[in-house]
Amino acid sequence: MGCECSECYHSGKSRKVLLISAALLAGGIYMQFTDSSLYIIPLLLAVAVSGYSIFRGAFRSLRHGRFSVDFLMTVAVIGAILLGDYAEAALVTVLFYLAEYLEEYAGERSERSVESLIRLRPAEARVIEDGAEGTRSIDEVRKGDVIAVRGGDSIPLDGIIIRGTSRVDQSNITGESIPVKKGEGDEVFAGTQNLDGYLEIEVTRTSRNTILSRVIETVRRSALRRSRREKFIERFASIYTPAVMVLAVLTAAVPIILGYNPMEWIYRALVLLVISCPCALLISTPVAMVSGMTSAAGRGILVKGSEFLEKMASVNTVLFDKTGTLTEGSFEVLSVEPGERSEEILRIAASLESRSSHPIAEAIKGAYTGETDEVDEFRSVKGRGVSGRINGRTYTIGSPELFNEGSDGKGTTVLLADEDGIMGRITLGDQLRDSAPRVMEKLGEKGIETMMVTGDHEGVASEIASGAGIRDYRAGLFPEDKMRIINEMASR
Repeated sequence: MGCECSECYHSGKSRKVLLISAALLAGGIYMQFTDSSLYIIPLLLAVAVSGYSIFRGAFRSLRHGRFSVDFLMTVAVIGAILLGDYAEAALVTVLFYLAEYLEEYAGERSERSVESLIRLRPAEARVIEDGAEGTRSIDEVRKGDVIAVRGGDSIPLDGIIIRGTSRVDQSNITGESIPVKKGEGDEVFAGTQNLDGYLEIEVTRTSRNTILSRVIETVRRSALRRSRREKFIERFASIYTPAVMVLAVLTAAVPIILGYNPMEWIYRALVLLVISCPCALLISTPVAMVSGMTSAAGRGILVKGSEFLEKMASVNTVLFDKTGTLTEGSFEVLSVEPGERSEEILRIAASLESRSSHPIAEAIKGAYTGETDEVDEFRSVKGRGVSGRINGRTYTIGSPELFNEGSDGKGTTVLLADEDGIMGRITLGDQLRDSAPRVMEKLGEKGIETMMVTGDHEGVASEIASGAGIRDYRAGLFPEDKMRIINEMASR
């Protein structure tokens, strides 16, 4: 079934209005060129269909004592109709409606991006009181309360783990592509995913103050910001419109008072109104801004307001996130050691991981294209690894901590062991996009500096930055840290 949300309904309705009015405009112009006497009808219908919201906005602003852009357009359209220039009246109205439609479309895209963030946050939390669990709205949970989060659930509020261990996917908050092992004393964040273990968390921030809530509010505020040129157009209309109206009235009234032909000077006043309307200025600015944002969105770039699009012309530094921007955003097997046994190690690892849907397991299974072996006595060690018997031998695959080993800091490492000890090491990571080095090179040629800001740890950040050709990077950041860096650089 299709989407039935109010935003999609309004967007669909606006699209229909635009298509109908454009068809009427084209039909009316065609009929005018074929000398049909009925060409006025589709042109006036085009004005009525696309101009309804514009005219309503004009009279609403006038009722409040303001001369808006809508009122200036309305005056020009009425003047053109009174002069008999029906095609011009219809064309101006349809084009202005197109500008409003594009602006509405961009606004809805911004709102949908906010809603996608909101959906990351559960509406309820399991609160532990007197040893028993009770469900409560996240808005009712207070700082210091203890909440329970089971494996596979989203974490509803920021807090500190007081019991349990697990791997937490916090890529939507910090940008880390690799799930992070969390235990007692570690901080967790609302909207992140608890992958496997049971956790009890002491709440440190209420629902209004979580890091996710701050991200949502930042996105909302930035979506409302308009460019300097758009603000100028609004101020210009509030002064220019009444000035033109007064001048038109004087153009008609003074000659009539002096005894000149009333019809001739009323006609000239109407001409003055039509030619004085800066339609190109009113239409071109919002259309250019919104078209630019829409075009960027089609290429995977979300511009949060036309103000930022306008400022792109003076950019001297570009900050890149890592996960999904410079990298592919998914796990990939980078290396298998020892190399001479890589085929055997991958086969056994893929066989053990065949019953798991963990991102690491999916990457290992994807790297092995052959037939896997049957696994008996399969056992899972929560947050650490899995084991099982293959062809009569017991194998275990898991994190280095499971074997009391250290990681090399380059991506995520899992070890494979048999009954005699560790037999291999598989290193996984988020692969650098092929286009990343070329983009950095192009920016450098234009004199634009680059920096990478990521929530990932130092080892991964250093490797990705080096591969992309970025000299300056910051690792271990939260969204608010990234915003602080941006503000600091903007204030230089």
